[in-house]
Amino acid sequence: MNKKEYRLYYDPKDSTRIFLYALLFPYLAMFILYAIYMMIGSSINMNSADFMELLPVVMINAVFMQLCFIVLFFSFNYKRRINFVTATKLNKKPNAWAFAVAICLGFAFMWFSSPLMTLFEEGLTAIGFNIDSNLGFPLTNAGNIIFAIIGLGIIPAFIEEFIFRGAILQGLRKHGDWFAIIMSALLFMLMHANIQQTIYQFAFGILAGWLVVKTGSIWTSIAIHGLNNIFVIILQSINEINGTASETVALDTEFIVQTVIYTLVLVALLWLGIYLINKFCSNKNDKSITEIKDKKTNIQNKTIVAEDGSKNMSFKEGFKDYMSDITLKREGILGVFVALLLLIINSVAMLM
Repeated sequence: MNKKEYRLYYDPKDSTRIFLYALLFPYLAMFILYAIYMMIGSSINMNSADFMELLPVVMINAVFMQLCFIVLFFSFNYKRRINFVTATKLNKKPNAWAFAVAICLGFAFMWFSSPLMTLFEEGLTAIGFNIDSNLGFPLTNAGNIIFAIIGLGIIPAFIEEFIFRGAILQGLRKHGDWFAIIMSALLFMLMHANIQQTIYQFAFGILAGWLVVKTGSIWTSIAIHGLNNIFVIILQSINEINGTASETVALDTEFIVQTVIYTLVLVALLWLGIYLINKFCSNKNDKSITEIKDKKTNIQNKTIVAEDGSKNMSFKEGFKDYMSDITLKREGILGVFVALLLLIINSVAMLM
């Protein structure tokens, strides 16, 4: 098919539906995969529980959802005739200085938020949640570490960003940038259905979304996402090799003081990073902005609309605008309901 026939942008319907598909398709595929496991185990006289503990099976399961996302994303774009390179802003190069600051900002967010996340996890543990951050296979040899870095570090950094800061965020920008940033972050958090990561993933999603909107390129969120994943894998590998992966954190006065200091440093670095990126990208989109009259209300107030269709609405205005479309409203509510249901099911499983 001629490339000119492909659409160069996502719309809100694309955003809503790809999220729903991203929830349903991996779980359906996993159900089929487990049925295959049972048949294979039965054919070699091995019960399903023992078969599932085999290292190759564990490693396949670890990356299976990402493989599902890859199939889903490219199939979705092909069927809806969308040029994903242009639509996700993969073809846009960010300002070099802004990109460098974004990398530093991503690392600072990851490093200095760690005590807060530890405190949150310890709180969940105290009320009965079985918190397990292990990948399911050991990270004590080079082969497994490389597999984890590629399959759980680099690939997710691309495919999850294509879906959430690409298709979902860019499509929702028709209802305002802040609506798109916050909702894509919320959906990113819900998709993982992991209660111990909810706060971090939501905050990370907001930061990543803002960076993509501000720099005009998805490369910034891909970079900080990959940095985050690889850092966690390497840190866990070091802990496993040193035998400290399962040690309990002492919530003493020293830890509380460290948490307060780290949080204050994080706030200061975020403020500085946001200031610098605003400075480097202040005039990036000025030439592409025009003013149009609001057709729905037919009033004299002007709405600023960029060439990519993004608007200067507040989150509240964007939410109302999104919910005014009955089709989007129904499919959006269905997607969030399914995501919350999966989160509840997984949370209950962690309490058992």
